[in-house]
Amino acid sequence: MNATTTPGAATRNKMIPLPMVAFLLAALFAAPAAHAQQSIVNHSIQHQIIETAICDGALRNGQRLPAECAKYPKYSGDKAPRQIATPAPNASAAATRFTPVAGDASVKNLADSLGDTPEERAQILQLAGAGKQLFAQKYRGKGWDNTLAGAMTFFITSTYIVATDREPSAAAEDNLFASLNAALAQSEIVRASNADKTALYNALLASAGLPLVFYVDGKQTGNAAQVAQAKTMAAGFSRKILNVEPEALTGML
Repeated sequence: MNATTTPGAATRNKMIPLPMVAFLLAALFAAPAAHAQQSIVNHSIQHQIIETAICDGALRNGQRLPAECAKYPKYSGDKAPRQIATPAPNASAAATRFTPVAGDASVKNLADSLGDTPEERAQILQLAGAGKQLFAQKYRGKGWDNTLAGAMTFFITSTYIVATDREPSAAAEDNLFASLNAALAQSEIVRASNADKTALYNALLASAGLPLVFYVDGKQTGNAAQVAQAKTMAAGFSRKILNVEPEALTGML
């Protein structure tokens, strides 16, 4: 996927109205908990998962370790230099796989929280649904569907593309998936119900898809203002959902 990739007719019309972008931004930042599954993320995906993935990314890229890495023993002392060339853990995707539960309303709840009228909610719901389609297209054949690590990888990759105007390499995404998969497999989230995992998965894909659809549309139509607003939206979701700055996420790739 790149800036010229078309999400498909099912996910966009000829052009997304700029007022809709502005409305979504206003709603996102005005609501104290605009994302319906924020509490699930904060409870189940502990901040250390993101921090350790950031540290792993810095090691793989030969970068200076962020200050927060010092709190974890695996990055302290003389261990970190030896890990620079170490690949990400080779854990099975089954470690974070779950059985989807029918009737999940997380994406609808997201649309309801952002839209004031039935028309706005319907349009947001349609655009948010693009996330699942883009995820399926981008990672077809990898076996990442219905895995929390896959959803998080797509969320972080979407943030990276929108924020940097570049697409990460397939190898970087594979390494990120492996790191997240291994970290999540050792967290409390593996004991969450399939219903909670389904909600988190769907919410992550929707929140990745929304800014990415706006970004690609803005690039294709030459709408610099929409591209800039897509970047602001992606940064907002990064802060609200994973509680980290977008620069920390882009550094993981």
